[in-house]
Amino acid sequence: MMHLKSKAQNVIEFSFVFLVIMSIFLSIIELALFWRARFSVANIANEIVANTQIAAQNANSESDVVLCALNSLKKSAGLVNLSDSAFSSSGSNGSYRISSNFTKAGSPALVALLNINNLERGDISAGVVYMYTGIFLFREGRAVSSGAVQSVQKY
Repeated sequence: MMHLKSKAQNVIEFSFVFLVIMSIFLSIIELALFWRARFSVANIANEIVANTQIAAQNANSESDVVLCALNSLKKSAGLVNLSDSAFSSSGSNGSYRISSNFTKAGSPALVALLNINNLERGDISAGVVYMYTGIFLFREGRAVSSGAVQSVQKY
């Protein structure tokens, strides 16, 4: 009889410990995915600035540079699992917004803000915002953004 009580106690203790360990394990995985998204957003912003800087050297208008940024964002969107998403651009006079048509938590999942200060000098900056929604943490969504990445100016 005592042996049966010991087995039941072991099962109950195991279930409590298992829940705690699984919660910690899932939190570690979720945080790893969150940090991966942060680094991916920084890489996307750097890619946009590098490509638009090259495009600015041969561009006749800002729309050529914006088109280059749009194509660069489409190619890099796979880093945050949005490779099949469609993108649209808006803006004028040096300030442009390129956003995905796919939404997360009520906002566009991926947005790039492009600022063309001086096309002749290649003074271009870009920032990227990604709406991260997690499975275990951040279910309501959390914006992951890269700071504005300033390009090198031509002199």
